[in-house]
Amino acid sequence: MNTRARQNKLACGARIIAALLAVVFLISKTAAQPVVQPVENRFLLVFDTSSNMKKRVPAVQRALDTMLATNMRGQLHKGDSVGVWTFDRELHSGEFPLQQWAPESAAAIASNITRFLARHRYSKRTSFDTLRPSLNWVVQNSDRLTVLIFCDGDGEITGTPYDSSINQIFQQKQAECKKSQQPFILVLRSQLGNYTGCTMSVPPEQVGLPEFPPLPQPPVEPTNTPPPPPPAPAVEAPPLIIIGTKAGTNSPPAAPAPAPPLATNQPTPAAAVPPTNVIANVETNLPPPIATVKPTNEPLAAPAAPAALVTPVAAVQTGASVPPPENSGLSTPKALAIGAAFLVVAGVLMTVLILGRARRAGHGSLITHSMNEGGKPPMLT
Repeated sequence: MNTRARQNKLACGARIIAALLAVVFLISKTAAQPVVQPVENRFLLVFDTSSNMKKRVPAVQRALDTMLATNMRGQLHKGDSVGVWTFDRELHSGEFPLQQWAPESAAAIASNITRFLARHRYSKRTSFDTLRPSLNWVVQNSDRLTVLIFCDGDGEITGTPYDSSINQIFQQKQAECKKSQQPFILVLRSQLGNYTGCTMSVPPEQVGLPEFPPLPQPPVEPTNTPPPPPPAPAVEAPPLIIIGTKAGTNSPPAAPAPAPPLATNQPTPAAAVPPTNVIANVETNLPPPIATVKPTNEPLAAPAAPAALVTPVAAVQTGASVPPPENSGLSTPKALAIGAAFLVVAGVLMTVLILGRARRAGHGSLITHSMNEGGKPPMLT
């Protein structure tokens, strides 16, 4: 039982939601439709009051009562205006006040108009020329206008697109209508300043009302919304500087731009030339061999000091930095040490050689010694 009740509630809720959606859809479609401007609808009743129309007033009243009782066959709406003119050889407007139609007041309005016609004076002849200027002015200044002319057909009508047809019917039916004491009922319709239709009838025929053409549709406004205005140019805010020690809050400083190279007048350093003549200089700077001299009692002279090493010419540049020579296998300290060792060894060798020669020169040979002693050779034992 609870399941069925729950299902019924769900179904009822679904129907309510569907109904609400349908109402919203209809409201949206109604709001989207263009608003139709109200059109002013006028009715003008024009009565011929010539002498020939006096006997036809009862027929006019009957036809008028029938038309007003049916709201002009359903085309006379609440709020429409109903005016009354009369003419013979002159036009008379303003004798009957303008009426605002209301269905509940239809009988009173019809009675007032028929009494007005019964009391009116009928004389002279019909002249449609007096009607034309005022009628054309009303046509030009009305959205929709229905003109009903009750006349005897005496004379010619002018100023409408249907003049020839109307005047032809007048000539054909005038004698018959005069005999039957029936009026001609001419209906003219105009819309937006132009005539749109015309009918002619004789009571007891039913009065025909030509249909209005459809009103021109108002211009449809484009539904496309105008493009949005271009966005305002973004204003660049100054960079946010956060001072703190928390990680991730301070962006790293930008790397400084590399400084441009300084222009100098220093010459390009010359390529370093390895000192290949270090050992050669050591060997060639040795003192020359000492010539054999007689022994003397003078002390031996000290060996000459080794000549200073000659600096390579390529390395002497005023104001230039001398790059270190390429490594040729022996570094400068090692070369100096080897050169000094050679000098020491050579000095020792020369000293020994000089001393040996001096000693041999001092003793002499046996022959020389014997000659120096007396010329006798020594005895051999």
